[in-house]
Amino acid sequence: MMTDFLNMYKLVPGGACPVMVIKIPPQILKEIDGWVNESKKFKNHPLAALKAHENAGYNNTADNKKHNSYQCSISPRLIEDSFWIAWVLRLSSKYWGSGNDHRHFKMRKWNGHFDGYDIWTNFAYKGDDNPPHNHSGFLSGVIYYKNHGHPTIFDDYNCAYEGLDGTMVMFPSTVVHHVEPQIVNKERITLAFNIVEHDPH
Repeated sequence: MMTDFLNMYKLVPGGACPVMVIKIPPQILKEIDGWVNESKKFKNHPLAALKAHENAGYNNTADNKKHNSYQCSISPRLIEDSFWIAWVLRLSSKYWGSGNDHRHFKMRKWNGHFDGYDIWTNFAYKGDDNPPHNHSGFLSGVIYYKNHGHPTIFDDYNCAYEGLDGTMVMFPSTVVHHVEPQIVNKERITLAFNIVEHDPH
């Protein structure tokens, strides 16, 4: 049943932390496999820097510090053809909708820009981190694709999520979070995204 795909749970049961967790359905995880494969092609391309998604977590930030080794957005065609976008917008409506239907939510988008939708892949290796930051939009999320237990820490709530492979978290975009430097020599792949509210009329 579709409702089985829409059951999130609180990271901290009964607590103030607003982070919600869900296991990604296997059919949607296969879509994400394709997104990561395309992102790897961008990362390994001689012109990779042109496709870089630059934000607080990238290595070309205003603080001149190295964070994630590479980040790139997912092609809009892959998002628009996916079941993932329908799934996430229905989750947004169910848990943060205040009675509004899923048409009151959409992916943040940069029309006419190479970033396309506001969803991107992060590649991190030994020594990489992600500094304390929040996101733009109404809701944000992280998909844990290959994480080897490296946690995301939610600063304001003194809690962390280990980031099990094949899971996703969602939370209000104002929630500050960070990732400590990796101490193991393993590739970490996560994807992050932003959802906005809008009037569908």
